[in-house]
Amino acid sequence: MTVQQDVPSPVFGSRRTGERPAAPILVFDIETVPDIPLMAAGYSPEFPHGRFFRREQDWADLSVVQLIREQKQINFPPPMYHLVMCICAVFVHPETHIIIDGFKKTLPVCSSYDELLQAEAALLRDFWNFSTKHADAARIWYDHVQSDFRMNDYQRKKLKPLPLTFCGYNISGFDLPVIEQRSMKHFIPCPIPEYANEFGYDSYRSRFALDKSFDLAQFVNGNASQKIGLDILAQSMGLAGKLEGMDGSRVAESYYAHGATQLIEDYCAVDVLITYGVYLGVQRFRGILDQEHFADCARQFEKFLRYEGRPASYRELAEQSQEFFKKSRLQYS
Repeated sequence: MTVQQDVPSPVFGSRRTGERPAAPILVFDIETVPDIPLMAAGYSPEFPHGRFFRREQDWADLSVVQLIREQKQINFPPPMYHLVMCICAVFVHPETHIIIDGFKKTLPVCSSYDELLQAEAALLRDFWNFSTKHADAARIWYDHVQSDFRMNDYQRKKLKPLPLTFCGYNISGFDLPVIEQRSMKHFIPCPIPEYANEFGYDSYRSRFALDKSFDLAQFVNGNASQKIGLDILAQSMGLAGKLEGMDGSRVAESYYAHGATQLIEDYCAVDVLITYGVYLGVQRFRGILDQEHFADCARQFEKFLRYEGRPASYRELAEQSQEFFKKSRLQYS
């Protein structure tokens, strides 16, 4: 994902004097494959014909995962067992709500388990580093305001600009716990002090702190007994569905058996862009975007997708999302 060419500089100001500026918004998604040796160690499956798990040979053997699922009756294992093999993200300006920056990285095809783990660790480090890229965007504003000698330490802390707001679909239930636990596995420190060192209802790990972690799935589904997925929600808004020929259940086989890294990355990137479209729809519902602003964001989004040099999957997303763009224009007309 490349940066849009005509977006404002990512320097954020306070809407009102003495009010903390909104944080830059990181819309992201991950793709994972089973960490097969770790699953074998954690679940101790009984192999047929008296054989044992061999890490050097079986680290990419998906039949081991199937054996564990059958024997242990496990449909979806805990976060630690999901090895991160692709992350895509876009930074969104908190005032214009336009894409200002992007990130995508996928693991290469690896020849050993150790090589795979090293590649995952590098991917996680790069993502954490990218997540702090715009952390100081509001620093000038803060340095000016916090010099007020009448403020106490608590007031200064509440005014300190947030480094970012994480945003995605079911990120609090899956993506963030996976990134956290896999980072712990590799002894990778979190570079965001507010994320790692603060707890409670107002922390990054709280489902109620929408200024820190805005999980669109939680917001959309609320207390509904039946949950709606990203694909159907996006299509209901006139956006294209997920990339054809791929879904989350196929990622492991596509990577381990076929080495289809580019297809997986395209799938993940399109998911992020669809999530961004849903984000705009949610912000319109919340009243964060008025009709004119929403129409402008949709116009900039379509321009972003069609910009020269974009992957074919981006242009296809634009073509298949015409209902979304048309409705956004009608809203403003």
